[in-house]
Amino acid sequence: MLLNVQELASRRAPVTLKESVDVTEAYRSIRDVKPLGPMTAELTAIYSDGLIDVSGTIDCKLQFQCSRCLDPIEEDWHVPFQATFKVVSKEQADSDEAEDEDILQIKDEPLELLPYVEEELMLSMPLAPICKEDCKGLCPDCGQNRNTQECGCNREKIDPRLDALKDWFGSK
Repeated sequence: MLLNVQELASRRAPVTLKESVDVTEAYRSIRDVKPLGPMTAELTAIYSDGLIDVSGTIDCKLQFQCSRCLDPIEEDWHVPFQATFKVVSKEQADSDEAEDEDILQIKDEPLELLPYVEEELMLSMPLAPICKEDCKGLCPDCGQNRNTQECGCNREKIDPRLDALKDWFGSK
C-alpha cells in the first residue's frame, strides 16, 4: 500500500487507497489465530500543514480459538484505522528532540502503509477470545468440554494445605 507523499502534497485533495493483502505470513507466528481470507484496507489520505492524516477501515475474516473451551470462533473483524505522519529529513529523524508521540515521523518516499495497517489489526485482536459469554470451558480434571456434556468430576476443591483440618473437624 504505497502512498506517494509528493503527489498527495501537490494535489491538495484526498487520496483514496483500497487494497486486499494476504496476511497469512504475518499471522504465522501467532498461535490460535488464523486468517480465513485476505485483509482489505480502505483508507483516505489527506495532506494538510505538513501532516498526512490517514484514516479508514480494515476488514478481515479471522479464526480465533476460544480461550475457555478451545473451540474455533470465526469472526468478521472490522477495525478503524487512524494515523498521522510527518515527513522529516534524515537529520531531524536522527535528532533526540521528542515531538508529539501521536505523529509518526517518516523519512522515506513513498510511504508504505502496510506495516502500520497490519500492526493496527494485530493490536485490535482480543487477548482472550471467548465463543460466548456463558462458555463453561473445559473441566480441569478430565478435559471434557462442559458446553457439550457435563462430566462426573467432583467440583468441590479443597486447598491441600487445609485438607488435614477436614479430618479434624469431621471427627467431632
